[in-house]
Amino acid sequence: DLVRSRGLGDVYKRQMQPIAASVLMKVLYMARMARYDVLRPTCRLATMFTKWNSDCDYKLHRLMCYLYHTKEYRLIGYVGDKPSKIGPCLWTDADLGGCALTSRSSSGVHIALRGPNTMFPLNSVFKRQSSTSTATAEAEFIAACFGNRNELMPILDLTDVLLPSGYEGLFLEDNQAMIRIAKTGFNPTMRHLARHHRLGVRRMFDTFSESVSYTHLTL
Repeated sequence: DLVRSRGLGDVYKRQMQPIAASVLMKVLYMARMARYDVLRPTCRLATMFTKWNSDCDYKLHRLMCYLYHTKEYRLIGYVGDKPSKIGPCLWTDADLGGCALTSRSSSGVHIALRGPNTMFPLNSVFKRQSSTSTATAEAEFIAACFGNRNELMPILDLTDVLLPSGYEGLFLEDNQAMIRIAKTGFNPTMRHLARHHRLGVRRMFDTFSESVSYTHLTL
């Protein structure tokens, strides 16, 4: 039994490693299309292909059991407004040191078309960050830069053509310190940002300055 074999030594290690890549890539395709709830565990396991162990076997088994018992779950989007009242909305978030092996944080990004009676999801991304953050605000800032650059800005070009209503993009963030960094361009208590994330800080400051009005940063 796979569950009972967890942690019993080298005898039970890497039983599922030969098929892990094939299984997880199929799950990842489905997760990106309609099951955003399994993006995090799938992407986390995908980083372990070269370091597979018995814990990974156990986690993959749990993931497949969860999918088996939640086959009825569906991603639902609804549109109930005119195009003039619909616009893109971006949510970003991050943990702090969420990866137990590397202590790196992970970025979570979700973008959708939103209106008074509209909520239509477009994409969600879960991505481990490339550097180790020393504070929650720093991890949140990296996630915000990633979401703004890769999701919100490209979709604004598309909505200008499909939804020519002048609706500004909405950027929702739940960390007050990160919002202050983006609006002021610096943070005295995190001086290392000037070295590690200088270009990102300046880009976000330019994006949310008064001279650029296509996005609105709010809690």
